Amino acid sequence: MRAKGALPLLCAASLLALQGICWASEGGGGGGHLNWTDFAYRLVAFVILVAILVKLLKKPIVGFLTSRREEIQQLLAELESKRLEAEQRSSESKAKLAALEEETKRIVAELIAEGEAERQKIIASAHKQADYLKLQAQLAIEQEMKAARESLREEIGDLTVEAAEALVRKNLGPADQDRLVRDFMTRVVEAK
Repeated sequence: MRAKGALPLLCAASLLALQGICWASEGGGGGGHLNWTDFAYRLVAFVILVAILVKLLKKPIVGFLTSRREEIQQLLAELESKRLEAEQRSSESKAKLAALEEETKRIVAELIAEGEAERQKIIASAHKQADYLKLQAQLAIEQEMKAARESLREEIGDLTVEAAEALVRKNLGPADQDRLVRDFMTRVVEAK
């Protein structure tokens, strides 16, 4: 704001200084000697002009430079706070990422443990099923063996009876048959 008011004053001072240079170069054929009175007036005018410019422009220029310095310091402070905030967010993000990695590792470990436990359950169940099937097969084999033995005994019994009948028929004569019939009859009568 102050810089805008100081700009016209700075332009005016520049024009006056330029005018002084133009007057000094006018020389007009004086033969190369220096007019000390004119030089003194010009020097005094220049010093007064510089003093007036310093007096008039000192506060606006100092104010401009001070405000500019404050703006730059404020900008640097804002940038520093943003940098610190960005570093803090970065460290928070890194911490969250590390926590997320740890959580991921923990979840993976839990899933592996659950999978292993499930595998052990499946293996145990398969062993139980295999044992049950072995027992059922053993019982079925024993039943088949028992049935086969019974069938074999019946067949042996039938064959033995047939062989005994054949042997008895072959060796039994009519006198033996009469004696057997009498013995049978006697037992029937006694049993009554």
